[in-house]
Amino acid sequence: MRGVISLGYWRAGLALRRSIVLCAMAVCLSSCGTPPANEAGRVKVSVCSSSSGGTQVVPLYALEKGIFGRYGLDVALTTINSGSRAVVALISGSVQLCQLSGSAVGHAVAAGADAVIVGALVDRYVYSLVVSPGIRSPSDLKGKAVAISAVGSASETAMRLALRTIGLRPDGDVAILSIGSQADRMAALEAGYVAGTLISVPELTLAREKGFRVLLDLSTMDLPSLHTGTVTSRAFLRGNRATVLNFMKAMTEAVFSIKRDRDGTLAVLGKYMQLDGQEDAAALDETYVFLKRKLVDVPTPSRAGLEAMLAEIARENPEAGRLTPHEIADFGVVHQLENDGFFRELLGQK
Repeated sequence: MRGVISLGYWRAGLALRRSIVLCAMAVCLSSCGTPPANEAGRVKVSVCSSSSGGTQVVPLYALEKGIFGRYGLDVALTTINSGSRAVVALISGSVQLCQLSGSAVGHAVAAGADAVIVGALVDRYVYSLVVSPGIRSPSDLKGKAVAISAVGSASETAMRLALRTIGLRPDGDVAILSIGSQADRMAALEAGYVAGTLISVPELTLAREKGFRVLLDLSTMDLPSLHTGTVTSRAFLRGNRATVLNFMKAMTEAVFSIKRDRDGTLAVLGKYMQLDGQEDAAALDETYVFLKRKLVDVPTPSRAGLEAMLAEIARENPEAGRLTPHEIADFGVVHQLENDGFFRELLGQK
């Protein structure tokens, strides 16, 4: 099984390298120049989210509340399930900015891609390992399969960590299958195709209501990582720094507002995640409490989190282990906003 996994990483790296070569001209055309403006003079920016989970509510909230527009941006938002797929869209020039995991960026940069983290949204693990009702202990998982979104994704990194934490060998004791989104993984679990998967709220609440068990909750362990960050290319950042700064302002204001606007946030979550305000009230409430606890106030990428993440993915991808935080992150964007007093003004601490 180890050989199969290694081949998967070789293929993933090859796909990334091919994308870099085939899309080099597209990246230059779409990322090096200034994005077009709409009729109102707002800069058009294509943005992706790498998950449909609750932690991705921030750009959705910013869209719904017109926050991007206040900073001169006309944002088109697309969901691309799994960070490894989303980072390919980024390096191809299909999108200019994306909300995705540090794991996906680490694998991409190790493969030679132009991707860089400019801000953080969630700098701790958020997943819980959910298993079938018949799984009563870690040993019951031996010889069975668990689901992740894709090779190189945050869910894969977290799954390998979770299995080792409960004393199991990834790929040895337990097979790891690429299934897709959280909804797809839950469907596979319900169908008995896998014995476990990693999910977060609101799917976690809904899973418990259906009788599935939480074998390990990584979100309570306060382990540093970069579950979700704002990512772009260095080429786009060099040519469009003002746009990136304005995007980070909008995202930070959205986080600030989400933590003070329970009803508005629940409405956005319900709309985009197709949850009913009454029937799914428990899932929505738990998600909101989770967001208030996990979303960072000041989006500085955590060096400790990046180092921990790189060390974790180096177990499967040694090239990624040779990277430093400064090779996958640009801390200058958030530092500039700090120096300009943006966060103090936002928090009313002038």
